[in-house]
Amino acid sequence: MNLAWKKLIHTFLNLILPRSCAGCGAKNEIFCGNCQLASYKRGAQCLFCGFRNQTGAVCQSCKNVKHSMFDKTAVKHVLWVGRYDGALKEAIWQFKYKKRKELAAPLAEMLWNKFLEINIMNVENATLKDNHAIIPIPLHFKKEYERGFNQAELLAREFCKLSNIQCLTNVLIKTRETKAQVAVDNKELRIKNLEGAFCINPKISQSNLSLLTSHALILIDDVATTGATLIHASETLAKVGLPCRQAGAKKIIGLVVAHG
Repeated sequence: MNLAWKKLIHTFLNLILPRSCAGCGAKNEIFCGNCQLASYKRGAQCLFCGFRNQTGAVCQSCKNVKHSMFDKTAVKHVLWVGRYDGALKEAIWQFKYKKRKELAAPLAEMLWNKFLEINIMNVENATLKDNHAIIPIPLHFKKEYERGFNQAELLAREFCKLSNIQCLTNVLIKTRETKAQVAVDNKELRIKNLEGAFCINPKISQSNLSLLTSHALILIDDVATTGATLIHASETLAKVGLPCRQAGAKKIIGLVVAHG
């Protein structure tokens, strides 16, 4: 059976099968309020060690680790909704591998709640759309074709509906296939696995290029473990002269559903 038929069958089954919560199986739910509440971790923490802080910044101790890329990377803050376990892990797994694309909406709502809770940007909601842009972490085109969608892009588009921030889906591309990060055990190897994997779209429009150099950016993905994906994506964006590389720079942050 070819890939097109598999996608068609998945779509058909999603339409006819009764809907249930991805976390607990409750009927007529996508991801129920109880599962969302149980998954949501209030506050912000260092991505590496879990040290609690107010902004999701990488703590000084982790920055001081020899050869730590976080001390130089363009992304200085990473916010995440909850741990990659339990109901949240199941929801993400069904979203990506069972092709339950309807899960993008509740997961994006949780991202939006986290963004509002921490409010790193220190701006009013009404002004977000004027000086911010969202960039979903891209998949390699072969992986996206196999899956049928990019889960980060679906999350980003739903996040845009809630925030009214524009989504730039064509500025960052993944140029080579890499091993799935979960399949790479060593932290250093995970970081090395993605070296040179991203580039700026050579066909980027002048208007989008202007947005990259004048707006604060929010990188969106489903899961972060070591932060390697966010590190390399932000470094690629920084090469076009992002504000975060200039004096008085606007911020660039990572926003992910789960950490683990």
